Amino acid sequence: MFHHYFLIAWRQIRRHAIFSSLNIFCLAVGIGACLLIGQYVGSELSVNSRLKDASDLYMINSDWKPNSGGLEITTVGPLAKTLKDKYPTLVRDYYRMNPVTNVISAGDLHFQENIAIGDTTLVSMLGFELVHGNPKNAFPNNSSVLITEKLARKLFNTSDAIGKTITINNAAPGSADYHVSGVLKDLPKNSVLNYLDKTGYSAFVPFEGNRYYGGSAGEENWQDFYTVGFIKMQPGKNPKLLADPVKQLLKTNSPETISNNLTVKFKPLSTYYLDANNGAVGKTLKILSFVAAGILLLAMINFINIMVGSASHRMREIGLRKVFGSNRLQLIGQYLSEAVSMAFFSGLVALCLYLALRPRFNQIWDTQLPSIGQFSPAQFLVLLGFLLLTGLLAGAYPALKLSAMSTVNSVKGKFAEGEKSNWLARSLLVLQFTLTAGVFIFSVTLSKQVKYFFEKDQGYNRDQLLVVTAFPKRWDSVGVSHMENVRSSLLRLPGVQNASISFEIPNRTFNDVLIYPEGSDSSQSISVQTNNVDNHFGQTYGIKLLEGRFFKADGEGFTPGEAVITESTRKAFGWTSAVGKRMYFRGFPNPDVVVGVTADFNSGNMTKPIGPGIMFNMKDMLGYRYMSVKLSGGSIPQTLDRIKSKWKDLSPNAPFEYSFMDDKFNEVFSTELRLRKAASISTVLMSLIVGLGIFGLLSQSLARRKREIAVRKVLGAELIHIVAVFARQYALLIGLGLVIACPLAYLLTSNWLEQYAYRIDQSVWTYLSVILTIGLGSLLLIGLQCVKTALSNPVDSLKNE
Repeated sequence: MFHHYFLIAWRQIRRHAIFSSLNIFCLAVGIGACLLIGQYVGSELSVNSRLKDASDLYMINSDWKPNSGGLEITTVGPLAKTLKDKYPTLVRDYYRMNPVTNVISAGDLHFQENIAIGDTTLVSMLGFELVHGNPKNAFPNNSSVLITEKLARKLFNTSDAIGKTITINNAAPGSADYHVSGVLKDLPKNSVLNYLDKTGYSAFVPFEGNRYYGGSAGEENWQDFYTVGFIKMQPGKNPKLLADPVKQLLKTNSPETISNNLTVKFKPLSTYYLDANNGAVGKTLKILSFVAAGILLLAMINFINIMVGSASHRMREIGLRKVFGSNRLQLIGQYLSEAVSMAFFSGLVALCLYLALRPRFNQIWDTQLPSIGQFSPAQFLVLLGFLLLTGLLAGAYPALKLSAMSTVNSVKGKFAEGEKSNWLARSLLVLQFTLTAGVFIFSVTLSKQVKYFFEKDQGYNRDQLLVVTAFPKRWDSVGVSHMENVRSSLLRLPGVQNASISFEIPNRTFNDVLIYPEGSDSSQSISVQTNNVDNHFGQTYGIKLLEGRFFKADGEGFTPGEAVITESTRKAFGWTSAVGKRMYFRGFPNPDVVVGVTADFNSGNMTKPIGPGIMFNMKDMLGYRYMSVKLSGGSIPQTLDRIKSKWKDLSPNAPFEYSFMDDKFNEVFSTELRLRKAASISTVLMSLIVGLGIFGLLSQSLARRKREIAVRKVLGAELIHIVAVFARQYALLIGLGLVIACPLAYLLTSNWLEQYAYRIDQSVWTYLSVILTIGLGSLLLIGLQCVKTALSNPVDSLKNE
């Protein structure tokens, strides 16, 4: 019997190929989009879920009082280890690291890599998997290093690099050799260590005996608060139990400037990725989940409406089946089998769409979505269950309603009830317009906000600005002198307009220090973002000078203790003129003299207002990370080749790795850019689904009232009047959906915009433009479909009466 049902279902699908294809495709689009978004959201939510004892892992964060300095993601060096040593009943393990970037070499190969100087508890604490080596003795001595599979293949063309030697350039003079004691399985792109650098870390060396800084990395210094720390709690223990012990440890061991201003917080690693940066990722995933659910719901509604609409064409078939003895259960089974068959066809098409679109969405979201072969059995079961449920829901209404009609009405092709019985389809149509308009409004506002990011004056010029990681890093007078020589050589190249050496560049958050002006004491210190730069920095980045001068030009001599401040710093100190004024680092007796004031410039994303900033002379601080090169007009590829060649001549063992400032600026807003693309695609898909939904519902209505239209034409009704009958009817539904959408979209959009210190104001014109676009587009579609029916020969509709 069931074989017979599905055979008839297949014949019906083939008989109405165009109509069936539209229905199958519409549902497939909804399922495919939901699969793509769902896999991405699932991968983001599962960040760190595979870590050993993930629910007990916490990252130690710092909450500093205003104007107290310090970073949120780092903590006091000895804290994590001391908690484990003194409170073993609460803390069972710890891991600390000091992240750096430098050159790793093997023979003639040199690569820029992120390196973690940390505790030897790395593997036991986080449970990282070793593909080679002994996880129980990952660091047998102080010269051991763990590297990732990827780095092993880059250096040695094999993953089995046990016993091989690598060389790490140090920030202190010289370099150090390490012996590979283990090879880590490549870490996921969104691993716990990607919080500090999205490219992750490829080499891990122990604190003990490290020679990177020529001494300690800060892990034993209670006055150093730039160490990344993690702890693992004992099973069932809450980190709140550590609140009093932490306060006591800080009070006993740290100076008052730390103990009185620092509140330690333990953030669970299971949600840290979602909560970081004001919960930007978490908010994005919620929005994407809402959009995916909306697309899927619209597709289901559309599928149901079209199934209901198509049923009106088969009333005579139902009547004849009843005449020849079919009972109601058989009719219900037939309709349900057809709906389920079409739903499963949609599922197959959806999987094909997933395969086709997966590479594109990997690029959009900068991720690696699983292939269909990597889906878990549970995911396939959920998909099959959803298809079965959708088919049953879509077939239930026409099956139950049409099978219950009298045989006489069925044979005549008449519905037993009037148009008012179609309340369910109309309600679903209102819901469709509400969801589509809401996402459309959010998408338009999102695009305007992202456009605002890129059009807003950042206080510096990023056009044709090349950024090169400055190697070798030798943070002493010899290293600084070498980089100045490199800069001077680059300035002589054709196509190079300017060049500058600095510790940070504007797309990164600068370090905070505590500064107070002369005439006050340390209690009046303010937290200021700092950067070490050379005398070319202002011109290279096009930063406007408001007062005084920048650091002395080459050949004019070097004066220690000079500083250039931003306008916000001048205002924070209450100065009307700053040149010649003195400032003090809290805890240091020697002042710095202000020689210039620049306009404010942005040094991060726009979630926080631009704060006070100070630039110190690189020759004073003896630290650098970047070489920024301003290119002039002309052939950029040739200029790049010249720069690369000169770099290789001057620093033969340093890799030439560069990017453009525009690309780095895009990275700052990568979450927003991905969300904008997803919202735009979702708007298109929703509009497509709604269009098909209107088609399905209107087809049902026109099929019911075909004879009414014919009678109106025979009695002299004009085409415009016939179209107006249906336009008025659906205009109310469309208008109701759009009106409901506006306040919902406003709440959603306002909540998203609140995370930015610099944001656009929501405009009434955005809402009006969306309403007009959707409303007029829908009415045009309705009008065209009504015109087609109204222009048909009335005799064809009346001859069977």
